Amino acid sequence: TFEKNDYEVKLDWLLGSQPLLSFTSNVETHPPIGTSCGHKPLTFDISIGAESKPASPRISFNFKAAKWSKFRIKLDQQLMLWNNDRRLDSALDIEEYTSFITNSILVATQEAIPLSKQTNTRPMISEVTKRFNI
Repeated sequence: TFEKNDYEVKLDWLLGSQPLLSFTSNVETHPPIGTSCGHKPLTFDISIGAESKPASPRISFNFKAAKWSKFRIKLDQQLMLWNNDRRLDSALDIEEYTSFITNSILVATQEAIPLSKQTNTRPMISEVTKRFNI
């Protein structure tokens, strides 16, 4: 909104994208700030909040509670299952060996390292943001 020489032009446009515009309400025009600019400020409410953070699909382990000697023993047992006479001559051979090692680590991990308890945390809201009426 602009006012000059007792002539007022009201545009009162809010430029925004969906879905933000659908959360906008209480648009108000206020008296000019200062004496020379003639521009009237607009205020409006945006009703949005933080959504709960979904639990991570990843598996989380409690490494502080791990039984490392048990892990090492189980990993050694798993790795002994590989045929050491087998040659790795092709990309497929290397891929199979890589999968074998990965699976061996997973088996040892599942046996010796407990899962951690994940909590569904909400994002921290700053003190400045808390002062707004959201």
